[in-house]
Amino acid sequence: MAEPTREHRATNIPWSDGEEYAYRLLVEHTGGTETVPPCPRCNSPERDCPEGKSLRRSLRDATRARTGRITPKAAR
Repeated sequence: MAEPTREHRATNIPWSDGEEYAYRLLVEHTGGTETVPPCPRCNSPERDCPEGKSLRRSLRDATRARTGRITPKAAR
């Protein structure tokens, strides 16, 4: 009988302060808060609004900075 293979299990990696901040801003923008409604454009089948795109890029860049996977703009 063959040996069972070990499954790769993801572990929870703590987010950096930059990632946490970018994520909270994105959630507040797309989901709204008690005082501000959610962005209607980001919550529709249309493309994200410019602010939503910027917030998503900020989160992506913060994650890349933490993991060391930063690429120059020219390579994107």
